[in-house]
Amino acid sequence: MSENPYQPTPQQHSTQGQYGSYGAGGHVPAAPPAYGYDATSQEANSAATMSLVFGILGVVLLPIVFGPLAIWQAKKAERLGKPATAGKVLGWIGVALVIIGIIAFIAFFVLAGAASTSGI
Repeated sequence: MSENPYQPTPQQHSTQGQYGSYGAGGHVPAAPPAYGYDATSQEANSAATMSLVFGILGVVLLPIVFGPLAIWQAKKAERLGKPATAGKVLGWIGVALVIIGIIAFIAFFVLAGAASTSGI
Protein backbone atom coordinates (compact mmCIF):
# COMPACT_ATOMS: atom_id res chain seq x y z
CA MET A 1 0.00 0.00 0.00
CA SER A 2 1.39 3.45 -0.89
CA GLU A 3 1.40 6.43 1.45
CA ASN A 4 -1.03 9.26 0.90
CA PRO A 5 0.97 12.50 0.23
CA TYR A 6 -1.83 14.53 1.82
CA GLN A 7 -1.77 12.56 5.04
CA PRO A 8 0.49 14.13 7.69
CA THR A 9 3.34 11.94 8.76
CA PRO A 10 4.00 11.28 12.46
CA GLN A 11 7.06 13.53 12.16
CA GLN A 12 4.81 16.51 11.23
CA HIS A 13 2.64 15.97 14.33
CA SER A 14 5.56 16.23 16.73
CA THR A 15 5.59 19.12 19.18
CA GLN A 16 9.38 18.91 19.24
CA GLY A 17 10.91 21.73 17.19
CA GLN A 18 14.43 22.69 16.33
CA TYR A 19 14.88 24.62 19.60
CA GLY A 20 13.04 22.30 21.95
CA SER A 21 9.52 21.49 23.00
CA TYR A 22 6.70 23.91 22.24
CA GLY A 23 4.23 22.00 24.39
CA ALA A 24 3.33 22.60 28.02
CA GLY A 25 6.17 24.42 29.74
CA GLY A 26 7.94 25.11 26.44
CA HIS A 27 8.17 28.43 24.71
CA VAL A 28 7.94 29.74 21.21
CA PRO A 29 10.85 31.93 20.04
CA ALA A 30 9.96 35.61 19.79
CA ALA A 31 9.09 36.90 16.37
CA PRO A 32 11.43 39.48 14.82
CA PRO A 33 10.22 43.08 14.94
CA ALA A 34 7.86 44.10 12.14
CA TYR A 35 9.60 45.79 9.20
CA GLY A 36 12.94 45.81 11.02
CA TYR A 37 11.99 48.59 13.46
CA ASP A 38 12.51 48.24 17.15
CA ALA A 39 13.11 50.68 19.98
CA THR A 40 16.86 50.80 19.36
CA SER A 41 16.57 51.58 15.66
CA GLN A 42 13.94 54.24 16.33
CA GLU A 43 16.21 55.84 18.92
CA ALA A 44 19.13 55.68 16.48
CA ASN A 45 17.05 57.32 13.74
CA SER A 46 15.95 60.02 16.15
CA ALA A 47 19.53 60.71 17.27
CA ALA A 48 20.74 60.90 13.65
CA THR A 49 17.95 63.32 12.76
CA MET A 50 18.62 65.48 15.81
CA SER A 51 22.31 65.49 14.93
CA LEU A 52 21.52 66.86 11.49
CA VAL A 53 19.13 69.49 12.87
CA PHE A 54 21.64 70.58 15.53
CA GLY A 55 24.40 70.65 12.91
CA ILE A 56 22.40 72.94 10.62
CA LEU A 57 21.48 75.22 13.53
CA GLY A 58 25.12 75.19 14.62
CA VAL A 59 26.35 76.44 11.27
CA VAL A 60 23.56 78.96 10.70
CA LEU A 61 22.46 80.22 14.10
CA LEU A 62 24.44 79.56 17.27
CA PRO A 63 27.51 77.34 16.79
CA ILE A 64 28.73 77.51 20.40
CA VAL A 65 25.59 75.66 21.57
CA PHE A 66 24.42 73.55 18.65
CA GLY A 67 27.81 72.39 17.31
CA PRO A 68 28.67 70.23 20.34
CA LEU A 69 25.06 68.99 20.56
CA ALA A 70 25.27 67.82 16.94
CA ILE A 71 28.50 65.92 17.64
CA TRP A 72 27.01 64.36 20.78
CA GLN A 73 23.87 63.18 18.96
CA ALA A 74 25.93 61.84 16.04
CA LYS A 75 28.07 59.77 18.42
CA LYS A 76 24.91 58.46 20.10
CA ALA A 77 23.42 57.46 16.73
CA GLU A 78 26.63 55.74 15.67
CA ARG A 79 26.78 53.84 18.98
CA LEU A 80 23.29 52.54 18.16
CA GLY A 81 24.36 51.49 14.66
CA LYS A 82 23.08 54.38 12.57
CA PRO A 83 25.58 56.51 10.63
CA ALA A 84 25.19 60.25 11.23
CA THR A 85 28.04 61.65 9.17
CA ALA A 86 26.28 64.83 8.02
CA GLY A 87 25.37 65.88 11.54
CA LYS A 88 28.86 65.13 12.82
CA VAL A 89 30.52 67.13 10.01
CA LEU A 90 28.19 70.09 10.48
CA GLY A 91 28.79 69.94 14.24
CA TRP A 92 32.55 70.08 13.74
CA ILE A 93 32.12 72.97 11.30
CA GLY A 94 30.15 74.79 14.00
CA VAL A 95 32.91 74.14 16.54
CA ALA A 96 35.51 75.38 14.04
CA LEU A 97 33.46 78.57 13.53
CA VAL A 98 33.46 79.16 17.28
CA ILE A 99 37.24 78.72 17.44
CA ILE A 100 37.77 81.05 14.45
CA GLY A 101 35.44 83.60 16.07
CA ILE A 102 37.37 83.51 19.35
CA ILE A 103 40.69 83.90 17.53
CA ALA A 104 39.31 86.81 15.48
CA PHE A 105 37.93 88.46 18.64
CA ILE A 106 41.30 88.21 20.41
CA ALA A 107 43.19 89.39 17.31
CA PHE A 108 40.90 92.40 16.97
CA PHE A 109 41.60 93.58 20.51
CA VAL A 110 45.32 92.88 20.25
CA LEU A 111 45.57 94.84 16.99
CA ALA A 112 43.35 97.65 18.37
CA GLY A 113 45.56 97.90 21.45
CA ALA A 114 48.69 97.94 19.35
CA ALA A 115 47.28 100.63 17.07
CA SER A 116 46.28 102.84 19.99
CA THR A 117 49.73 102.68 21.58
CA SER A 118 51.55 103.40 18.34
CA GLY A 119 49.43 106.46 17.55
CA ILE A 120 48.06 105.34 14.19
